[in-house]
Amino acid sequence: MDEMVSIVIPAYNRAAKIADAVRSIQQQTYKNWEIIVADDGSSDNTLKVIEDMAKEDKRIRSVRHERNKGAQTARNLGIRAARGPWIAFLDSDDQWLPESLEMRLRLAQQEDVAVVHSLAYIVHKDKPMEIYHLPAWRGQIYKNVLSHEGPMFQSLLVRKEALEKIGYLDESVVAYQEWDTAIRLAKFYPFGFVAKPTFIYDYTSQDAISRNSIRSAKGYEYILKKHFGDIVRYAGLAAVAYHYNVIARWYYEGGDARQAQRHSRLSLFFQLINPVIYLRKLKSFIRKP
Repeated sequence: MDEMVSIVIPAYNRAAKIADAVRSIQQQTYKNWEIIVADDGSSDNTLKVIEDMAKEDKRIRSVRHERNKGAQTARNLGIRAARGPWIAFLDSDDQWLPESLEMRLRLAQQEDVAVVHSLAYIVHKDKPMEIYHLPAWRGQIYKNVLSHEGPMFQSLLVRKEALEKIGYLDESVVAYQEWDTAIRLAKFYPFGFVAKPTFIYDYTSQDAISRNSIRSAKGYEYILKKHFGDIVRYAGLAAVAYHYNVIARWYYEGGDARQAQRHSRLSLFFQLINPVIYLRKLKSFIRKP
């Protein structure tokens, strides 16, 4: 278990937090790694923080966009610069637990899989840390990940060749970026799963993508439209109805009632034309005394 892992951290104006993320990697029990901070045109001291840490640890380096292009583009910049056969991801405001790399890489090698994910802890503002129950999917998960949102980037350990095979990350996705990535990887590769938390997800940040409801709705809708054919083919119309309902909820939360109602109607439409739902209702009716 001596293969190098290249850890990609996209960063935009994270001078106040990125050092903690880097230190959580330096505390890993598995030591054969490199950190690639992909600075996405930061206007604060993010790059200086990394350059100062790199002076003390030669495994740390940075690549940079002169202007802000988005997290997916930054991740791709880091992936292309990676020297190791394995790629892992960490967001600049999150942290890994000390055995994160060791547990995931051991499982990847034991099960001979190109992709591994895990559970997590989540931290809310003014609340104690708790387990964040991500789906415990393993093996051929393509139908699962088409049916429901899947692993998070912070838990993914992926063969670089697998990311090359899918053409790197889709830079047009504005939210749910790891879901799109997981769908595209699952089409070709079985997944491994570590049934323990391997990272801490910081949900206290005010500028996190996941806190922007309209952006979440648009990102989710983009992925639904992109993979619509395979969602219908492998997961069925019930999955389509579910996805439109999720989009509707995001629009409601973001205050866009018109779009929320539109997507609620789409969800209802796909429920009504789904023969499986009709059969379930018929069976339920027949069973009634």
